[in-house]
Amino acid sequence: MKIKTIAATMAILFGSFNTSASTEEAINPAMHSADILNIDQANTAAAQGFITGALIRGWILDGAKSAIKGGAKDFISNLLFGGGPAGPQIVRLHSEDLEKIESLVSGVVINDAVYDAKSDLAAFSTTFDYYQDSLNSSQFDVSILTSLLTYVNSLRHHRAYEASYNTKAFALTSSYSTMAALNIAVLTERHVKGFISAAYVKNQGNLMATKLEELGSLASSHAYTRGYVRSIGSRCWGGEFSNLESNLYQEQTLNSITIEIDEDTPMAPVDCLVTASFPGKPSKTWNASRIGRMEAEEMAYEYLNQMRIAYAAEIKGSDFNSVIAKLRGL
Repeated sequence: MKIKTIAATMAILFGSFNTSASTEEAINPAMHSADILNIDQANTAAAQGFITGALIRGWILDGAKSAIKGGAKDFISNLLFGGGPAGPQIVRLHSEDLEKIESLVSGVVINDAVYDAKSDLAAFSTTFDYYQDSLNSSQFDVSILTSLLTYVNSLRHHRAYEASYNTKAFALTSSYSTMAALNIAVLTERHVKGFISAAYVKNQGNLMATKLEELGSLASSHAYTRGYVRSIGSRCWGGEFSNLESNLYQEQTLNSITIEIDEDTPMAPVDCLVTASFPGKPSKTWNASRIGRMEAEEMAYEYLNQMRIAYAAEIKGSDFNSVIAKLRGL
């Protein structure tokens, strides 16, 4: 049932293609008109959190690839990311994603540059509504499509995503994924309308994938500045431990830097405890006097690296690698 719902939602996103071979069938050959999600159902899905920024990015990029390969005559007329009541609003979803990132990253993420980018995105959304209305009228105004291109290019090259200007640009990795998807949406529409070639769209996709990879690398670099491993106890110095018991392993999960040790464990001054800590995560401690200094430190750094990788992944977004692959595979 869930698969059917996803297929139906995709039909709303890309259901207005007009091709000699139906693009709806290319997306899902088994789809029938009865399966197509109506507007109220789409709004309900969005309200329940079913539709996310990551899902919309995937749908846009998958649909763009299908439109380019299928020779579609229309692409974005029914995409549900406008500012009106027609469906999930990319402006709201983008803003929610930024708030999550700001709670994750220390310091101010939503600075003046980001506020400016958010304003441009809101303007794009409003212009997108104008474009949809024009498509449905008897006199199509192609100049609105040019305005959409101006907005997505401004967003794509916005100073908020430049590390030389914004020290928190790494925190906007998933935000840039959204801007790249919107850029491809408009470029694909211009392609199917006969203004640009498919090769140009694909080339721009590759360029944005490279930029996204750069931001992702910055996010990973930032993550590796977080957290630490430290040693506590008199046996941590001098090079060797006495009475090492390599077959014994002790791991303690700590909620603070205060180390609590049971009665059978020597107190820290006559022992060596290796602790790995990462902000917002429980610390872990290994008794190096029992398992060996090298093994304790290896385990501590392994845990710390796992936390750093997970932290970077949260910043980049769950669809980071997928967006890069889709941008390069148009």
